[in-house]
Amino acid sequence: MDLRNSVESGTTLTPSPLITLRLEVNGKKHQVTVSPTARLVDILRDGLGLTGTKISCEIGRCGACAVQMDDKLVHSCLVMAYQARDKSICTIEGLAEGLGEELAEGSANEGLHFIQEAFLQEGGFQCGYCTPGMTMAVKALLDVHPDPATEQIQEALSGNLCRCTGYAGIIRSIRRAVNHINASEDMRNEASFIQDINRMDHYEFAHKIGWVYEHSPWIAKKAWESSPFYDREELMQTMSAVVQNADASLKLSLLRAHPDLGTRLKITDASQKEQKGAGLDQLSNDELTKFQSLNKQYVDTFDFPFIMAVKGQNKTTILEALQLRLNNTYEQEFSTALKEVDKIAGFRLDGLFQGRG
Repeated sequence: MDLRNSVESGTTLTPSPLITLRLEVNGKKHQVTVSPTARLVDILRDGLGLTGTKISCEIGRCGACAVQMDDKLVHSCLVMAYQARDKSICTIEGLAEGLGEELAEGSANEGLHFIQEAFLQEGGFQCGYCTPGMTMAVKALLDVHPDPATEQIQEALSGNLCRCTGYAGIIRSIRRAVNHINASEDMRNEASFIQDINRMDHYEFAHKIGWVYEHSPWIAKKAWESSPFYDREELMQTMSAVVQNADASLKLSLLRAHPDLGTRLKITDASQKEQKGAGLDQLSNDELTKFQSLNKQYVDTFDFPFIMAVKGQNKTTILEALQLRLNNTYEQEFSTALKEVDKIAGFRLDGLFQGRG
């Protein structure tokens, strides 16, 4: 017996009249005429042929039928037709088409949404039946939390069941998608910042960029003549070329502009922060004495201070490098020191772009 048309044996109800409603699905407007008992999943699959949305439990527990309705995740098996009236629906097919979202350009699978690409690369599926709904759940999560905590990921997936893979591959896929978002945001920030830099005049540019080479704004002033710059890498290469093409006296003055590592004298904020990050502000009296002795020996040998990009280093590795480099010839050490200067400038430029000044 069809319980939608009768309430008990021998009692027949008059069929409900069909209803007509309008809705937007994946950016396209549709008008459909359906039974009042029709569900959104029926409209999508049977009415519009969008079979990427799956039917499984039909009671809203498995998540296979998940779609977004007005940017909110819903189980389409529980949404009645009238509830979808004048709503905007996004299904897995719309995700693949982009709908203003970022597709996985440059990959071997162009045309996939970056979340789909992440699932593919990380093996976040097996039979694939749950994957459309899982992908829509991940999109809903990342729309609200672009860098979600583990607990937020677990909560977001709590309404989606996968009986094949377990969830390790799915969580890896989400982390890969998050990395894509972060990288894309960094690229947008860099593009915006480089545009700002390219609009600067000679003096603004030197004030903004000049400090990345210690007490040597002449490098930025010379580099400005080659503007505009395409990106951060081109800017850094241009400044490095200015240093490499400078005469020996300017190079020497650049090296001598740097402070001793471990010094207690007043130094620039950038140098102070870098040395603090390597623990050089926490030297014991014995360690400070050793640094001062080796620094003096180094300066007496090469006539410029020991220079090292200390990011990621510690006082032990710095002391080892200082002792080792004392064995270099003058030409070797002059070249090595200039390379370290470029590394320092590169790290500072990275920080400037990430913090946008």
